[in-house]
Amino acid sequence: MTDRTVIIIGFVVVLTATVAAVLLSHLRRDRVATLAETVAQLTRTRAAKIVAVLVWAWLGWHFLAR
Repeated sequence: MTDRTVIIIGFVVVLTATVAAVLLSHLRRDRVATLAETVAQLTRTRAAKIVAVLVWAWLGWHFLAR
């Protein structure tokens, strides 16, 4: 198995887990926070917002700029 295949499988696993978590959060709204609520909680402070923007920019630069 090549490195590229392993990376693609990893992204598929992460995407599947994210979709499952979103579906679970909508089905069990009383027990599991939604993705929007989680992101809002994580980015309460100015420093956290700056870190989120930097991480987003890094991801875009490394995965989309080819």
